[in-house]
Amino acid sequence: MGKIKVKSKLIKGLRVYLFFSGISFNLYILWMMAGWPLYFDRWLIKIDQPEPADFIVCLTAGLGANNLPTEDGWGRIYSAVQLYFDGYAPKILFTGGGTAKVSEAEIYAEVARWFGCPNEAIEYEIGAGSTAEHPKRLLELKSARITRKTPLIVVTSPLHSRRTALCFKKQGYQSFKVIANYRAQKIADPEKVRELRVSQFATFRPSGKIYDDIFMRLRFGSNYFFAALREIFALLGYKIKGYI
Repeated sequence: MGKIKVKSKLIKGLRVYLFFSGISFNLYILWMMAGWPLYFDRWLIKIDQPEPADFIVCLTAGLGANNLPTEDGWGRIYSAVQLYFDGYAPKILFTGGGTAKVSEAEIYAEVARWFGCPNEAIEYEIGAGSTAEHPKRLLELKSARITRKTPLIVVTSPLHSRRTALCFKKQGYQSFKVIANYRAQKIADPEKVRELRVSQFATFRPSGKIYDDIFMRLRFGSNYFFAALREIFALLGYKIKGYI
């Protein structure tokens, strides 16, 4: 008799679980397809206005196929170079080690040169393996001589900006600004600002095609949703470990 009651409770619990799981899943699908905002992601974003600094510090964001930067990485590199073109600092310091045979900092610096950053404006930190390690490793660099009072512009991705700011604050940095998705404002040179570029072919006409169907919204919305969710858990983990 007791086993029957336990089995009955388990079945009832499973039904309740499946009922609410189904509602949650369908709500999620509809929300992503509609392209509605997440709202909770706004808490993760802490972006400042840039100010003149001694270094633009570009945090690496991993490597993808063929030892090329991830999508976030491309955005960080471009923002760092745009800040350099606008004259906010004389040097870009790429920081990050990684798991490949070549450091992420080296790959990111290579891409920065593709974007027009001169080699003499590039510095490297090739040891940091996590967000919490970047501010620590910078203090150990003998070539850059960075202190906690050195003015810095720290470049990262929007969803990663609050965790970055908290890590630098935890390490006692007193003069830093966190920037993401920056485009040069002080120059209007298409060779440097890619948004200003036009086709070399006089006959070219943009198609006007927009990838905004429900399936593309579901794809991109899901990528963003899980990136934001991961960042929430990363912040909680960093808080528990005392990194922030």
